[in-house]
Amino acid sequence: MRWCSTAGWQITQRLDTLRDTVIHARLLLSGLLVLCAIACEGAQPADDASSGASTGGAPSGGAPSGGAPTGGVSTGGASTSGAGAGGASTSGASTSGVSSGGAGAGGDAAGGGESTGASHGDGGASAGGGAGPVDLPAGVRALFPVPGARGLCPDPPLRVTFPGAPTLGRAGAIRVFNAARPGAPVATIDMSVMTAPATIGGQTFNVPRPAYVDGNDAVVSLPSRALEYGQSYYVTVDAGAIVPPGGGSFAIADATTWRFDTADAGPSSVSSLEVALDGSGDFCSVQGALDAVPANNRDDVLITIQRGVHHGIVYFARKHNITLRGESRSGTVLSGTNNNNLNPSTRGRALVGADDVSGLVIENLTIHNLTPQGGSQAEALRLQGCDRCVVRDADILSLQDTLLWSGRIYAENCAISGNVDFVWGTGAAYFNRCEIKTVGRSGYNVQARNGASGYGYVFVDSRITSDAGITGSTLARIDVSQYPSSHVAYINCTLGSHISRAGWTITGGAPPRSLRFWEYQSRDTGGNLVDTSGRIAGSTQLSAEQAAMMRDPAVVLAGWDPRR
Repeated sequence: MRWCSTAGWQITQRLDTLRDTVIHARLLLSGLLVLCAIACEGAQPADDASSGASTGGAPSGGAPSGGAPTGGVSTGGASTSGAGAGGASTSGASTSGVSSGGAGAGGDAAGGGESTGASHGDGGASAGGGAGPVDLPAGVRALFPVPGARGLCPDPPLRVTFPGAPTLGRAGAIRVFNAARPGAPVATIDMSVMTAPATIGGQTFNVPRPAYVDGNDAVVSLPSRALEYGQSYYVTVDAGAIVPPGGGSFAIADATTWRFDTADAGPSSVSSLEVALDGSGDFCSVQGALDAVPANNRDDVLITIQRGVHHGIVYFARKHNITLRGESRSGTVLSGTNNNNLNPSTRGRALVGADDVSGLVIENLTIHNLTPQGGSQAEALRLQGCDRCVVRDADILSLQDTLLWSGRIYAENCAISGNVDFVWGTGAAYFNRCEIKTVGRSGYNVQARNGASGYGYVFVDSRITSDAGITGSTLARIDVSQYPSSHVAYINCTLGSHISRAGWTITGGAPPRSLRFWEYQSRDTGGNLVDTSGRIAGSTQLSAEQAAMMRDPAVVLAGWDPRR
């Protein structure tokens, strides 16, 4: 009888010491203790006070002494380094064993050492399931995917957590092998190469090295579609590829230390998909979820993107009725570097790009192209051939050419930052209650290249702001010899003092007979009507009747009113 009691105590003590957060194991322990007590005909239970354990198990999400919770996810928030993105935080969001301390978009433009501030604590079970406490390499706090994880998304980022901030090396490689076919790696990230070709959404890009530092984590994004469902994989890391805090060496050379299994199959339906960096969703990357949607689909698709910094270029084409919805406007960040120097074409240089889509909705997130000033044209969000598309409650950040939009697009309650032609394109776009912010240096808000048959970029009840100290910016610029019918309108907008007295920039030498640079009752930040007597010749102050027409989205967007 004493053996039963002692065995139960020992099992409980060991589980508590190892901080196993897998709830079903605790429940199994409780059942075993009950059976043991019955078999021993009422033997005295172990003293909970002396063992330090409760037979029911520690509460999920409890924190060990001096550490972060190991049973749930605690996200400290995210912030971006650009305008329009504030902090956000949450506490105690429950998944399965990754603790995240926060994220902030920032870092080097080359993409080889981008620092975004996310920190993950000691790992318990992977969201993919199946892994308990694991033996980690010396000096490592956690690995993701958790060694031994099962049922994992097919597109996981690789994450190594240290006690302090690591640095990224410029030698060696990180490789992923299929355990059933170990001869050649299925993915290789060569740390000595700063850029490399990649196929994303069916298009080839030249991308920065996909390795980043997020707080105390080294993060590596795998190539699109590198892994398959129903397979077992292992990861090796060459010495020098990742340098631990304070120097030293970190390496994984064997096939057993960092091993995990992907889910047997993808989701049975794509109507509702979840993207989560910790593996608790259907996919770990936005691109993975978009790739799962068949081309030319017509059914509604909701892709929910959980908090965190989601690194890398996103691209899709000919996919319709998709909603990309972030969990948090400032906490869900699509971040990375792409520009005309890397991919010299309007089609290739955006961080997030879409071609020939309809019914697209992008909402409640931040998109941040990290290309620095002088780094060439660098769209954060490019939507071309986008019909009946909506962007709302979003922060969209870059410097030169932040937005490139064509089609029929409606934006509401967005914050858009840049400085040189940072809203541009050929389409009709209606901006309702948005902030258009000039950052870093003076510049030009809009370059509209539309023809005479339609409208261009219309801003209604919006705020035109800037960083402190900027002067001499203009509402739009155009070469009338090339685009004589360019159309831009500001209706009842608030203008910052950075907008010049002339208001607009017109070049090209041709008479601006058909130019449509329109303005109606602009006010300063104090609510007073702006003195427009010094506006450049070729711009027009509208009548109340004309302004009322421009306030109607159905007029601007050729019969489509997204509010209905």
